Amino acid sequence: MSGNKSWWLALAFCRVQLLVLGILFTALALVSGIPSAAFAQSTALRGESSTSFQTNTWVLASVAADPVSDPASADEYVLSPNDKLKVTVFGEEDLSGEFVVDATGNVSLPLIGEVRAAGIPLRVFQRNIEARLRSGYLVDPRVSAEILNFRPFYVLGEVKNPGEYPYTSGLTLLNAIAQAGGFTPLANTLNIVIKRPGADNEISAVVQAGMPISPGDTLRVEKAAVYIIGEVKRPGEYPIPPGLNLVTAVAQAEGYTELADLNKVFVKPAGSNNEVALPVSTGALVQPGDTLRVGRASFFILGEVNRPGEYPAPDNLTVNNAAAIAGGFTFRADTKRIWLRRAGELEEKRVKITDSLVIRQGDTIRIAERFF
Repeated sequence: MSGNKSWWLALAFCRVQLLVLGILFTALALVSGIPSAAFAQSTALRGESSTSFQTNTWVLASVAADPVSDPASADEYVLSPNDKLKVTVFGEEDLSGEFVVDATGNVSLPLIGEVRAAGIPLRVFQRNIEARLRSGYLVDPRVSAEILNFRPFYVLGEVKNPGEYPYTSGLTLLNAIAQAGGFTPLANTLNIVIKRPGADNEISAVVQAGMPISPGDTLRVEKAAVYIIGEVKRPGEYPIPPGLNLVTAVAQAEGYTELADLNKVFVKPAGSNNEVALPVSTGALVQPGDTLRVGRASFFILGEVNRPGEYPAPDNLTVNNAAAIAGGFTFRADTKRIWLRRAGELEEKRVKITDSLVIRQGDTIRIAERFF
């Protein structure tokens, strides 16, 4: 019996020792500022355990590395007409439901009536509902609001399928353009014009891959084209890539015609009514919206030649050479009565076939008919 008693005393003494050690260890941890959660994290950093800590760290790192902030993030999302919301008043099913921000910017809710929504962040909208319910209806209302359908965004201008598209969270500029079928060949792919909901003015922005787009944004892709008219083989509208100069612009239009006057190339800048002479040799850069016009270098020959009409005007052209270009004189031509009207003049003057007079661009030669 005395042996059993000694055994029980020894067991009790061990328990007291363990209790004292536990109290001492806890006190030491508190003094050292190492709470149990921190201890668990330090263990996880050594790779021993704590899978959840490692996962959260990865999530935080991935968010921090993402340069795109989502304009439609739940709490900070600014409401506008046509947004569809789910409002939950906890414990009050009759006051909960799905609602749409109407054209006036309000949401009509049970019991409290219209609540302003347009132009207000979602978190503020929630607080406003709680305040209205607390004012004579519920003692301690708790309200949650979430977006069911964001308002659409719009893509206009030089895209293949302009129109209205549904917004999805995390939408970027290039994703939005892709939904509209991508850029057309004439699109300005370097800059884009954006109009934010409720804004009076558009803003111009440089196209960037991660640029975030907000619900209700209107994107307008401008045209980056050059217009080439006059003496080129295919006049028309052409794309204008960065660094395009006069020579390569004309090459897009398949080059000059035989009547082109390379000394009469003009550019009319976008938004201007005035043309400026543009020397071909300069390799001047062409800007979006410019109009290039290539003038003619030709003369006209009428009357008694075999092929009357308009012809290129080479340098040092004489009357006799001009007639030869037009197929020569007919048998009825009176070579003693040849008339010349200079470009820009109204009156003709008589010239001789033997004259060394040089025919200029735009001149008209008329060969009279012989009657006997």
